[in-house]
Amino acid sequence: MKKYIIFAAAIITILTGCTMTEQINYTYPEHCMPPDTERSEMALQFAQPYAAAVIYKYYNRDKNQIQPYTLPQFTSKNVKEWEEIERPRILQQVKECFYGEMPPAPDFLDVELLTQVNDAFEGTAILKEFRIHCRMKNGKKFHFDTMLAVPKNTKTPPPVFIGLNFSGNHAYTKEPSVKISRGMEFSTMERKFSPLSKYKRGQFDNHTWNFREAIKRGYAVATACYWDVCPDYWTGIKISPFTLFYDEKDLRMDYEVSYHEAQVEKWTRPVGIIGAWAWGMSRILDALEKEPLVDAKRAAVIGHSRLGKTALFAGACDQRFKLVISNNSGNAGAKLTRRNIGETLPISYWFHRMWYCGKLAWYVDSPETLPFDQHMYLALIAPRALCVASATEDLHADPEGEFLSTFNAEYIWKLYGQKGLGADTMPTTPQTLGCEKLFYNLREGKHAVTAKDWECYYNVADKVFNMK
Repeated sequence: MKKYIIFAAAIITILTGCTMTEQINYTYPEHCMPPDTERSEMALQFAQPYAAAVIYKYYNRDKNQIQPYTLPQFTSKNVKEWEEIERPRILQQVKECFYGEMPPAPDFLDVELLTQVNDAFEGTAILKEFRIHCRMKNGKKFHFDTMLAVPKNTKTPPPVFIGLNFSGNHAYTKEPSVKISRGMEFSTMERKFSPLSKYKRGQFDNHTWNFREAIKRGYAVATACYWDVCPDYWTGIKISPFTLFYDEKDLRMDYEVSYHEAQVEKWTRPVGIIGAWAWGMSRILDALEKEPLVDAKRAAVIGHSRLGKTALFAGACDQRFKLVISNNSGNAGAKLTRRNIGETLPISYWFHRMWYCGKLAWYVDSPETLPFDQHMYLALIAPRALCVASATEDLHADPEGEFLSTFNAEYIWKLYGQKGLGADTMPTTPQTLGCEKLFYNLREGKHAVTAKDWECYYNVADKVFNMK
């Protein structure tokens, strides 16, 4: 009984926003706490033994045990066939089989300035925080917060990197003006929620998001907490921005669907959480199109791990992003789905199926029946710029699978008369392949975003945006 009382008290504290002195009278919005958590946890208890068995069966660490596979091939012989026939078909397949539908922009989008500091980062930048309000004609609404850092000493509005973060805006900078991010975090291992205020201000300063170096290199950076856009939890989709477009019935998890609907009517959830996060990235770009301090026509979208998957989907659906960066995105990101090493499709699905649309269940035990593989997915970025990045020790994300996907995608860039990677084998040492619009970067180390990664991205952006 005591632990339940403590848990209840913790939830009340979270919802009233009084977890620390800095947050008095700063209330968490409803969309930060997923609904139906008790029912979800019950469903997870039933699913966990099977998920553990899936890992035992499907997790392969031995390259010698990779089963032979055949990749589907492109059919386009020229740019016209690609743009008018094959690209629309592949994009629709990607939505239907994997990531779900992508709704349009809201009927109305307003930007509310929360704070502005004109001498941030030792006087080198302007730092803004703003709230993006999304509204529909029927009265539905949704909002989330974004932080923007812009270098001061640029002759013209600079290009901007756009991405979501894991731990709240305040965790990535020591700037005192930045508000403690609203939202929560869910611990998969401990099965509990905690507010993002648990992260100290600037706890990850200049690491995952190294604002100072971006400013030094002449780039603006905009980021929002991914949980603020959509909670990373089974029922998070029910309070995501997709509530603007779908009824509650469309946002159910599989365990909430009747046998008749699933087996007879073949109903599947039309959207997934990765799609909600990608939608949020596009709304940040919408907001920046209203911001005179940056050049929104030179925007790069970036993400790491699950947010790397998200950046790719955002880039595939929204062609305003001129540079798309995938950092260690792995399965359902840049890695070839048909390669059975590291995190495979069954493993990703059984642990995170809320990330994907419902129809992925039809393919999860037979990835070879998917009508596409990730090389075709990556090709949706062409002829814009793409940089896929891996780490040597990140077996889970399958670096070689990410390289092979990028290499097999270069066919479409070559249709546009552009150069490919310049190599047909996986690099044996850390380096960056590519020179025009298609790049693959390999660095030493583990699953993370590092200063070395960002150095590559700035160098790529310099070429893409003609910064030097």
